[in-house]
Amino acid sequence: MSDRGYILVGRDGAEALPGLDEALTREGYTVRCVEDGTTLLSYVASQSPDLVVVDESIREMAPLEIVRHVRHRVGSRDVPVMLMSSQKQGDDAALALRAGVSDYIRKPFELSEVLARVTAHVERGRLIRVARREADTSGIVLDIVRDVTASLSSEEIFDILVRRVSRLFQIRRCSMILVDEGGEHGTVVAAHDDPSISALSIDLGRYPEIRQAVETGAPVLVKNLKGSALFEQIRPLWETENISIDIQSILAIPFTFDKSRSGVFFLRSSSDEPTLDEESVRLTSAIAQGAVRALNRAAMFESVLSHQEQLEILAKTDELTGCLSRRYLMERLENELERAARYKRLLGLVMFDIDDFKRLNDTHGHTTGDAALRSIGEVLQRSLRTADFVGRYGG
Repeated sequence: MSDRGYILVGRDGAEALPGLDEALTREGYTVRCVEDGTTLLSYVASQSPDLVVVDESIREMAPLEIVRHVRHRVGSRDVPVMLMSSQKQGDDAALALRAGVSDYIRKPFELSEVLARVTAHVERGRLIRVARREADTSGIVLDIVRDVTASLSSEEIFDILVRRVSRLFQIRRCSMILVDEGGEHGTVVAAHDDPSISALSIDLGRYPEIRQAVETGAPVLVKNLKGSALFEQIRPLWETENISIDIQSILAIPFTFDKSRSGVFFLRSSSDEPTLDEESVRLTSAIAQGAVRALNRAAMFESVLSHQEQLEILAKTDELTGCLSRRYLMERLENELERAARYKRLLGLVMFDIDDFKRLNDTHGHTTGDAALRSIGEVLQRSLRTADFVGRYGG
């Protein structure tokens, strides 16, 4: 298709619109002519023309019926439709405009005027479709950001991102990679094409696009891997290892979260999938910004949760022996005694002392005594059954 635009013309023979087909072609448009309404509507549905020109001579369907079909179909509702008619009077123009016609031209016509109107409608139609597409994709981006910000788990956020972004761009390969501090290695923490991956280590020397994104802090877009100079040094390695690369386009979006942790949003499309482009960069960057905010919240929550868990463990554990602290030991004993009484079961309790422990401390020092307590604690914990517990009562 021509960059100037694709125009679908419906008329019964070239003589119905004399000179129009040739004039549009000379102006640089791609022109397809059909003679019946059924064929025209099938092309509208499958080829997304920039403009539809319908002449009153078209067969099988009335022109206004064709217009209504175009307007009622979601995928073509913004396509401009120009109706050509030889009617000289009456309210046919008003009826056509109410039916959804973008322009009504009476025959015979001036080619220069028609060409000027065609240019205006093609440009306006493209602007409308771009605006609608951006509005639609912005809504999708907002939904994705809402999904990730609703989670307080970084692992869940990564999974949501690769799943939703793969669906957005209709690609199979979408992954999240966290980059090590030195920038030499990365860890794949989520991959849409293999959900089982959660901590796969990779050598970034084999991924120049990821390294460039991390080093520059800017998105890296490769529309054609085979022709990209970025992979010149790695191609010999692919040949040596007999690796077949079924990748057409690549997008690497760098991001930083939790103050200093770096990562890359990594998208790749195959030859049978849509090519990643500048619009993909814009949308993925917007999603990444929302994801960073969510990841920062998740990291803060996980840090607080981890700190609380550590405090809880410290409160329950004797610092020296690693066994239960006296306070928590008494709580557990009280619970076990109540359970034994309720179910009329026996409860085993062993309490023992270390002989001559004071003399050990006095003779060899408290450091040696502490080491002895740690060793005893380790031996006791290794000897426990699943339902058993051991604590330090005192001493």
